[in-house]
Amino acid sequence: MTISVSAQNSASKSSVIKQIYPVADQQLESGKYRQAIKNFLELLELDEMNANINYKVGVCYLNMNGEKPKAVPYLEKAASNSSNKYKNSYKEKKAPEVSLLRLAEAYHLASQFDNAIAAYKKYKGMVKGDKELVRELERKMVMCENGKKISQQPISATSENFGKVINTIYDEYAPVIDASETTLIFTSRRPTSTGGLLAEDDKYYEDIFVSNKKDGEWQNPVSIGQNVNTEGHEATISLSADGQSLFIYRDDFGDGNIYVSHLENGTWMEPNILGDNINSGFRETHASITADGQLLYFTSDRAGNSGMDIYYSKLLPNGEWGLPTPLSPKINSPYDEEAPFIHPDGKTLFFSSKGHSSMGGYDIFFSIRGDDGKWSKPINMGIPVNTSDDEYFFNTSPDGKRAYYSSSNQTGFGGKDIFLVNMNLEAEIPLTVYKGRIAKGKNGKLPENARVVVKDNETGDLFGMYTPRADNGSFVLILHPGNNYNIAYEADGYLYKSEKLYVPENSAYFEINRVIELTEMKFKKN
Repeated sequence: MTISVSAQNSASKSSVIKQIYPVADQQLESGKYRQAIKNFLELLELDEMNANINYKVGVCYLNMNGEKPKAVPYLEKAASNSSNKYKNSYKEKKAPEVSLLRLAEAYHLASQFDNAIAAYKKYKGMVKGDKELVRELERKMVMCENGKKISQQPISATSENFGKVINTIYDEYAPVIDASETTLIFTSRRPTSTGGLLAEDDKYYEDIFVSNKKDGEWQNPVSIGQNVNTEGHEATISLSADGQSLFIYRDDFGDGNIYVSHLENGTWMEPNILGDNINSGFRETHASITADGQLLYFTSDRAGNSGMDIYYSKLLPNGEWGLPTPLSPKINSPYDEEAPFIHPDGKTLFFSSKGHSSMGGYDIFFSIRGDDGKWSKPINMGIPVNTSDDEYFFNTSPDGKRAYYSSSNQTGFGGKDIFLVNMNLEAEIPLTVYKGRIAKGKNGKLPENARVVVKDNETGDLFGMYTPRADNGSFVLILHPGNNYNIAYEADGYLYKSEKLYVPENSAYFEINRVIELTEMKFKKN
């Protein structure tokens, strides 16, 4: 509900404010920030120096993705005229003393680090009796110092908005992509969500959308389908390298659980909840599977954590996930970690964290697992990937030169948007990406029950078994340097076919594109 001030010309300013202020304040308290800010901005037209109304406008902007730095001028006015005797009323002209803290946060989000530090420090002097708050303010000041250092050493990269084909004025986030970079799946809160219902925060429920690349261009996204999307919240988490297993998050009435959906004949099937070793009575929010399907990295706030931490679980011979193990304190800081993404190389982990050298909120970091199994010190991805606000869901291409992520910076269409970052790396990640396709037989149909079996050619150990897509026969293999592979192609009614492929120890990134033609078996008639 938005009330127009212009329709109240005959009334006094006081009576108009008396009418509109309680409505706008209730909208603010209910998290309906876009409705509230329209009403508060109209009230400012009547009384632009009113510190209380400026404060309310600033708080609205601080809670609106993509528009948070707009809070600065309003909170500057509020903080300049605050009172410790503040009362939340339409009659109030002054702002509450906490407006100084909100101003510090607005400076921080606008990357005005020196101004933010000064405001945090001043507010710290006002609340020095609150030890917990003081510690939080000191942490915020450390983040600002991190931001000053990081902003002086931007990485060699360019970040670009995905454009209006994917992004809208609504939230788009959590992009996941397959190893061939031809399928993009993401979460959006747009009006076309299943049921078209609004959640308590006045945004549409989360739904999952799919876009495929054709002739080098991303196509208009479509709903992933009713097998996955419901009238509740569904959000993307990660996609397997072959693009056939999608991990999603469902709120489950506040419990929060991880599910997996499989692609069959071009249709995403109804998701299955992961077992008790992954999902617990606590919240599990994100997961990422290695290219060989043997390890699952996921986040949980289960008992014993200081917040949200990253765990890993191994796939057991019976197809279930084993008992989880937390990553070392080198990764899991005293603060929250979220959105792990394990690169196809199996040893580079990207994740979001409020700890380490974060410059504000969640920053994206990466760490590399050495041959000894130990993780390196996490490195902040820096600017332009990270900002003073939250960055999540960082997925990279196999060669490490492109990444897909979501951000709520001010260069978008509104809310959270999906971005592509091109990283100018001197060295490519040493991987061989085998992009194959089983060709149709002479009958015009794909071979039934086709499978690709990869073994170590020297030991005979199984490296992995892969199923080509049933709709087009495509498959993706991630092959590591220093291995001699035997790749076998099998299908019911077709002759066995295999090839040997050696990937040298010191090989650079390399792509193989191959169409596999299988020969039908011929049976003699009696």
